[in-house]
Amino acid sequence: MIKDKDSTPVAKTVVTMCTRCEMELNHMVVVHNAEGFVERVKCNTCGSEHKYRRDKEKPPGKIAKKTIRTNKGDFTKTFEKLAEKFKEKEPVPYSMSGSFKNDDVIVHKSFGMGIVTKASNHKIEVVFSDGPRVLVCERKDMDS
Repeated sequence: MIKDKDSTPVAKTVVTMCTRCEMELNHMVVVHNAEGFVERVKCNTCGSEHKYRRDKEKPPGKIAKKTIRTNKGDFTKTFEKLAEKFKEKEPVPYSMSGSFKNDDVIVHKSFGMGIVTKASNHKIEVVFSDGPRVLVCERKDMDS
């Protein structure tokens, strides 16, 4: 028998990396290969079925999200430049049902003042003092 191979029975739980959730979560074993080792698992959280990856394996080509983030000072400078540019505009309270366009100045209950940098299909990208965020808009069934 080969070391590091998992032979957990079908319908039992194993903890492994979910390729959709990108987190280590509980998965149910659904398929064994011809040698009797786990081959496919189903995530108990999102329901996706994928190839079983042992703890040592990482999905190829993935870049950690933390490495993509830029320095917090960059966000502050960007926000300050935009705030200076649009200081004459009256801030509009943010709501999920509201409609916004590029260069609108909004006030969010949690994040404070922000400037809309991109408005598209029911989403807006907003630069706040602590960084950019994507928010929903034009939702008929909700309001925040």
